[in-house]
Amino acid sequence: MGWLRNYYPALGESKKQNLTGVKNKILILLLLFCPGFLMAQNRNTQDSVKAIMNRHAGDTNEVKALAYLAANTSQFDSALDYSQQGQALARKLHDKKGEANCIYPLSTLYYDNNDLSRSIQADLDCLRLYEELGDFDGLCTIYLILQGVYRDDIQDYRKSLDYAFAGEKIAEDKKVKNIFFFPGQSAVSLFLEETAATYIQMNKLDSALIFIKNTMAQNELFKGSKWNFPVYLLGLIQYKQGNYKQALQTYRSAVPLAIQNEIYHDTLQIYTGMSSVFTRTGQSDSAIYYGQMVAQSTNPQLERNNLLEALSNLAEAYKAKGEKDSAIKYIELTHSLKDSLFNRAKDREVQNITFTQSLKEQEILSEQLKFKSKVQLYTLLAGLFVLLLIAGILWRNNKHKQKANVLLQEQKQKVETTLKELRSTQSQLIQSEKMASLGELTAGIAHEIQNPLNFVNNFSEVNNELIEELKNQKSKLKNEEQDEILDNIFQNNEKISYHGKRADAIVKGMLQHSRSSTSVKESTDINALAEEYLRLAYHGLRAKDKTFNATLQTDFDNSIERVNIIPQEMGRVILNLLTNAFYAVNEKRKLSPGNYQPIVKVSTKKLNDKIEIRVEDNGNGISKKIIDKIFQPFFTTKPPGKGTGLGLSLSYDIVKSHGGEIKAESKENESSVFIVELPIK
Repeated sequence: MGWLRNYYPALGESKKQNLTGVKNKILILLLLFCPGFLMAQNRNTQDSVKAIMNRHAGDTNEVKALAYLAANTSQFDSALDYSQQGQALARKLHDKKGEANCIYPLSTLYYDNNDLSRSIQADLDCLRLYEELGDFDGLCTIYLILQGVYRDDIQDYRKSLDYAFAGEKIAEDKKVKNIFFFPGQSAVSLFLEETAATYIQMNKLDSALIFIKNTMAQNELFKGSKWNFPVYLLGLIQYKQGNYKQALQTYRSAVPLAIQNEIYHDTLQIYTGMSSVFTRTGQSDSAIYYGQMVAQSTNPQLERNNLLEALSNLAEAYKAKGEKDSAIKYIELTHSLKDSLFNRAKDREVQNITFTQSLKEQEILSEQLKFKSKVQLYTLLAGLFVLLLIAGILWRNNKHKQKANVLLQEQKQKVETTLKELRSTQSQLIQSEKMASLGELTAGIAHEIQNPLNFVNNFSEVNNELIEELKNQKSKLKNEEQDEILDNIFQNNEKISYHGKRADAIVKGMLQHSRSSTSVKESTDINALAEEYLRLAYHGLRAKDKTFNATLQTDFDNSIERVNIIPQEMGRVILNLLTNAFYAVNEKRKLSPGNYQPIVKVSTKKLNDKIEIRVEDNGNGISKKIIDKIFQPFFTTKPPGKGTGLGLSLSYDIVKSHGGEIKAESKENESSVFIVELPIK
């Protein structure tokens, strides 16, 4: 969250410059809606704005003046007073935009005073007003702030991703390019990189890498040069993956970009990362050099976590060099900063509990009011309906009572006879099914692995023959002929490697298929889970094929409560179904004329005692001849080497282990839909 606050327009006296020769009304408009002017103020400017406010005209200009003063006054009480005056006047004038402008500075004001709950409440109040106004720039700005707060300050990564995905959808649909912090830059890129940062903190590095690649593919410029923050995140991913050499190269390429972007506190973040790389690789002198650059910095925007990492690196580097005094010095500084961060975290934790409780109370009150309204609306009609229904049931029951008794006796005798027959054959059927399944699975494994092994054996024999020929005929062969034989050997080795990896993928798939789950079921928001994996699957394919685009549609039933599932496994099911859907529409796109628009839709619905998840696409569909086979192990419609045929089989087993059902429906050459039904427990 800290980095976002650093871009807030009101940065204090050190950022102020002169503004002269501007009329009062135009001055206020520019100050409020042009970030360049918001960052260029001085004492004369504040005095001019105060003069406008002191006229007490009671119009929107006074509201704008109060909003400006709230954002640019360093004293807490004065800034708060300006904000409250502006809100009161804006509400009186029905000026929702002005009210939002007056509330907006409170978010930073409370945050800087370590009052996180009130900071979030200010953001939520702004969010409500921007929604009512249809202000998409404002909505994206608040979503960007909230996702950072929930990630960095509260560590609620699920909530952070919810806000990031919501903001990305608005930014993409409305082509937002006027985020308050970054005027003119695509908001989509900002949400993509922030989503990557969240996945990094969740240690989901593969997911983070997908979003970083899509961010960098946007080729967004900041102040005329490449944007440095995604490059830094790429280096951080490489560092966490243990690829220290590549991480160091990436960090070094990010430094000049941060300097060109004039975001100097980002260079300290990068230097911290470089210090960590050198510490991990045992290059103590370099680790000390970059660690000292961070530790000795007087930049007020230096984040405490970066400083803590740099101090820890210095202590470790000096210890490795045998300089005990310096090592002890930085160990003590590290512990001191940790204590400070711990106390700050405890304060935030108490505030989070209070704020969460307040939100719950508001939700309960809102639900009670809705329920009361519904009860009042339907009570009369429900009473009449119940009376008619009871009369009809009594008449119907009386009519069929005698017939039912006779039928029950007959059915009882049939059921008893059938039950005896079922029990006698049950054990035989179970054993036969087990043997048939085992034989089919064994045959499938043998067939799938035998194919790549045959290729490996054949190409190995051919290579041996070519090598023998080269040894025996070396003196007789021309250089061109020798090169041709070596080229054939190289190509054969590539084919051996390809089929070896294919066999390895089959074995890994089988191990994953047969692995027993040790995860614990958790209370999970199924709508949020589906939204997350929809974005992950889409951006995953986009990372491989930049030309691919598809329309993403969602229809989530908000009445669905949290369900107890294993989120990692059910996420694997949803991701597999979505990956197949995107593959289907992409294949149809390659073969269809230009007017074809790929569509993938994810929806949820509550059905009595179960919930339904549907994944639909408008691809080529599935043939009726094979639709009954798609959940069998090793069955796939993809070309050789494109799939192992284990994805849907694994999904089938996971859904069954949750007590659910999975099925497929299709219209050939039109569409496919996969339906997952899970019990509500």
